[in-house]
Amino acid sequence: MPGLKVNWSRTQFNADVNPALKRFERWLIEHGYREACIQTYVGAIRKFLGVAKSVNPTPEDAMKWHGDLAESKFARSTVNIWGAALKAFYKSRGMELTLPYMKVNNKIPYFFSEEEVLAIFNATTNLKHYTMLSLMFYCMLRAGDLINLEDDDINMKTMTLRIRDGKFGKSAILPIPQACIPILEQYLQIRPRIEIEGKYFVFYTDRQNKWNLRSLEIMFAECKKRAGVKSRGSVHVWGRHSPASIMVKHDCDIYSLQQLMRHSSIKTTARYLHTDVATLREKQNQYLDI
Repeated sequence: MPGLKVNWSRTQFNADVNPALKRFERWLIEHGYREACIQTYVGAIRKFLGVAKSVNPTPEDAMKWHGDLAESKFARSTVNIWGAALKAFYKSRGMELTLPYMKVNNKIPYFFSEEEVLAIFNATTNLKHYTMLSLMFYCMLRAGDLINLEDDDINMKTMTLRIRDGKFGKSAILPIPQACIPILEQYLQIRPRIEIEGKYFVFYTDRQNKWNLRSLEIMFAECKKRAGVKSRGSVHVWGRHSPASIMVKHDCDIYSLQQLMRHSSIKTTARYLHTDVATLREKQNQYLDI
């Protein structure tokens, strides 16, 4: 009898994983998780299922993967976020998962220098991208803040920006700096107003879809590459760490910076007091000249 011609490859796993991720995503939405958090958690679980090679991994699989992450070169904050994703994934399946929390060192954040910021701005020739990066930088926005902006959130008369349901569900009214106003006005003049998902977002892709974190990161990476900037840092470093560090350099007081960054604790804002090495050196030269 002729032998069976069967493809026993497990390449179908990539297709099988999609329904599991969709179910998890729906569970996160139903339980009120923020969009940026959902994207992060789903991405983490996609990696986990790929390592486990199963859509029904055991809690032991999760603990082993988390342990491997803890021993790797990943930042502790990243491991904690992925650990939270694992806990949510198993909770969505009616199981409780206990993982150790890794104490995060209060490290000095990465940031782009003023020269690097100008280089990235100059290399961004697309007006929509330039407006997005400008608003993010000057208003110190998180990626989720920018992506979720709707037309009604911008008030050009009062030059203010409304953040709805930001990190930890907090809302805020932020000033739009004068440097950003003409850029935003030019963009809004030529941008068609299009309804997406029942809303009018300030920014949408050329395919008339809502921006997501991944597409925003790709866009920023391309602008950064064209600018020849090789310093470490993603779009979060651009919109948060860099403007904060530059404001500290120019003697912004810590309390104003806390309000602009919407930090609950001033201890979080205080990290940026240690980023301006040049100013520290000047102080050394001034006060240690003996």
